[in-house]
Amino acid sequence: MILRNVIHLPLLHRVGIATAILTLPHSGVAYAATWQSAVALPMTVEHDTNPLLNPGNQKAVTRTIIAPDVTLLGTSGADEFRFGLGVNVERSSDPDIVLDREDPRVLLGWQRETEKGAFGLAAKYVETSTLSTTVLDTGVVAPDGTQKLYSLAGNWKTALTERSTLANDTEYASVNYDIDTLTSYDELATRFTWSYAWSERTELFTRFGVRHYEPESDAVVESSDSYTPTVGVNYQFSERFKGSLYAGVNKVSGTGDGPTGQGGVTLQYTGERVETSFDASRGTVASGDGGFNEVDDVRGVWSYSIDELSRTGFDASWQDSKGQIPNTLRQYGVWASRELSPFWVARLSFTYKERQQDGLQDANANIIGMTLTYSHPDF
Repeated sequence: MILRNVIHLPLLHRVGIATAILTLPHSGVAYAATWQSAVALPMTVEHDTNPLLNPGNQKAVTRTIIAPDVTLLGTSGADEFRFGLGVNVERSSDPDIVLDREDPRVLLGWQRETEKGAFGLAAKYVETSTLSTTVLDTGVVAPDGTQKLYSLAGNWKTALTERSTLANDTEYASVNYDIDTLTSYDELATRFTWSYAWSERTELFTRFGVRHYEPESDAVVESSDSYTPTVGVNYQFSERFKGSLYAGVNKVSGTGDGPTGQGGVTLQYTGERVETSFDASRGTVASGDGGFNEVDDVRGVWSYSIDELSRTGFDASWQDSKGQIPNTLRQYGVWASRELSPFWVARLSFTYKERQQDGLQDANANIIGMTLTYSHPDF
């Protein structure tokens, strides 16, 4: 009943068009494919003391969230097909602060392996709350509204020699908001990557990315282009420990500013009981704040397996956005999970958020949540 009420006919029409684009050239192959399916049903109740991150007027909200998700994966020789359908149903104790929501998401993809590489297409449509998407991208806090994302992406890679590979990722995305404080925009991005296997443990790479930002026709901001050349290295320290280091510059047209430094470092360790990762970067992202924003981002995640059924963890992040509204966002969280059966997992979490902006008082929020998830890998 929920899915029937949420997935309206216009959405199904868009899904049908995307399906035809991706599968008509290989419809016979798709019918002959071997299919696997997976179902996930997370159900969450959480209490947020300040969902809007207001510095002075804090208003708490309790949310109930049900987010069913179905994935189909089909393989036929060198072809792989992926279909995903889900919806995020949210009910709020105060809809004047946080809206009741029914946000659909659809994913369609096709990938083909070749003797020297691969190529593929992917399309998606996702609706989300601006309280999650916009804050995560740039730290900008807006009233609760809806972000609608449409995207069509293509990729290919080919081996130039036994050790070197050339790859490209191209994506067109249209991002639309239903609130006046954010600017809807289109973005066309392409990135070429050349990689070279220096040794069994070391891979060198260089990238060049170009992105075009086009705001809605009545927007105050102007269109702009972003150019980012980068060089880096991936290194496998051991079977369990790997890392990546990269550096480059970014130039945004129309700003009058010179190139700025870009780069980052990523570390990841997977042990028998401990899993941890660390990521620090400076990048440039398109946003509803208007144009391209430079963001410094540091994130760390650590988790520990207590026993075969229980796990606990900690995560932290620090984000400094230098966009139209410069701000700093900090977030810390702890959690614990318990496998109740092969298909059911319970998780308890606590998160603390803090936002700082020049000219305003600091704003913070505490979020405590309980999630019960049902999942079946082959439904």
